[in-house]
Amino acid sequence: MSNSSRILAAVAALFLAGRARAALVEDTVAVVNGEPIMKTEYQKNLDTVMDQYKHTAPQLLADPKALTEVRSKVLDQMIDDKLFEQEALRLKVKIHDREVDAGINEVRERNFRRDPEGRTLTDEEIEKSLASELKKEGISPSQFRERIRKQMMIRRVIEEIVKPKVKAPEPAEIRKAFEKVKYIIKGDSSVVQGLSDRDAQAMMNLADRVKLVTSERIHAFHILVKVVPNASMVEKSKALVKAQEIKKQLDAPDADFSEIAKKSSDDKESGERGGDLGPIVKGTTGMPDFEKAAFALPLGEVSEPVESNLGYHLIRVTEKKAAESLGYEKLKDDIGQFLLNMGFEKELEKTAQELRKRAQIERKLPKEG
Repeated sequence: MSNSSRILAAVAALFLAGRARAALVEDTVAVVNGEPIMKTEYQKNLDTVMDQYKHTAPQLLADPKALTEVRSKVLDQMIDDKLFEQEALRLKVKIHDREVDAGINEVRERNFRRDPEGRTLTDEEIEKSLASELKKEGISPSQFRERIRKQMMIRRVIEEIVKPKVKAPEPAEIRKAFEKVKYIIKGDSSVVQGLSDRDAQAMMNLADRVKLVTSERIHAFHILVKVVPNASMVEKSKALVKAQEIKKQLDAPDADFSEIAKKSSDDKESGERGGDLGPIVKGTTGMPDFEKAAFALPLGEVSEPVESNLGYHLIRVTEKKAAESLGYEKLKDDIGQFLLNMGFEKELEKTAQELRKRAQIERKLPKEG
């Protein structure tokens, strides 16, 4: 090969290498101590979080500012995971194959043992479901296994360096938190003033959970025939007739409420779950006529069409629980665990910040997420 040919070959190699590096840079959303976080992995995590918000807080998806914050938090979590993974390697944390096997089995049981309809799957069906999910994500079984190993390494290092720093709450702290919960449930949220936004929200969430388990409540299902706002009498009459026709179907001896809800309910979100509305605390729906009918309904029976501002409901109640007293002795263990979890979260964040200070981090998150 001539000198000029060698030079051309070297230039071409450098050019191709430069293009490859450029492509790698374009495909990363962050670099942590020289290790890239790939855009494809980021997008998968973001899609999972966004799917959760579709069911829990759909209004957030219409807020550009909130969406930007969600995208940033997803990347922050991936950066923290990478830092803890690197710390685990530095500390030479070992995860044995049998532990990985147990971790994979835990994922199988938790996420694949039952199908969306609640049917228990066989081991063979679980394997098929898992394989289908891995194919959808574009990862091989060995890559999945390595992902589980890394997650277990992160968990192990957190247990070793974070958990020992967390102190159990004192009885006085538990009592103070209990008193705050009582005030919040009564409608006085001034007791969270002075707390950080995160701690205040956590305390409000705790009060909501306590209210859920101590107030009079039911587990309800419904089929909705929707009526648009300001509908005419003719439109309302048509909707009522449709609801009455569905009620006739439900009155048949072999009727399956869940299947009919999936096919007929205009509430698509609950309809996908067979009409399941979940636990309902008395006085929280903003639909007094709906609640009056639902709380008076005998277990297992289906109501006549009940009108609300949404339309006509056919309601079925599967569980009822009477109101319980808000006693300290009954709640102190749960509140103590809540405070312990809060302490753990703070120590975890503090440790992550310490790791960030010692790290070289380059964020490359595109504006569109």
